[in-house]
Amino acid sequence: MPKKDYELRTVDDLWRPRFESLPKRMKEIVNDKILNHIKPAPYDSEYLRMELEGLRSYNELETDSRIIFAICEECRKNGFQPANNCRNCGEIPDNTIMLFAFGGHGLYAELGRKRSKAVDKARKLRSRRRH
Repeated sequence: MPKKDYELRTVDDLWRPRFESLPKRMKEIVNDKILNHIKPAPYDSEYLRMELEGLRSYNELETDSRIIFAICEECRKNGFQPANNCRNCGEIPDNTIMLFAFGGHGLYAELGRKRSKAVDKARKLRSRRRH
């Protein structure tokens, strides 16, 4: 199977403030991981569960930090558009990686609180489609 060329986009309200507050060296590390690890092989990451289902985590950053993202084709296939709630979802190509957030392990709890109702709704919709 040929490798896909993935496009990168950010969910600005979650990504930009955290990324902009990083020291220069950490920004360089994050950019390196995004461009050289996540973009060429986004499925080589941890698929998250529970309230973060529909997202992925990459945490090999030499720190406790992780990059949280979604792969649009996977999100659509599994019905997580309501939970991920990306602006202009219908205009974003399947071969897009949406960068959601960057931060320490506490990021999981913060995102989980924001997403729990939306994930439950996505699960119910997915369950109805199967029956």
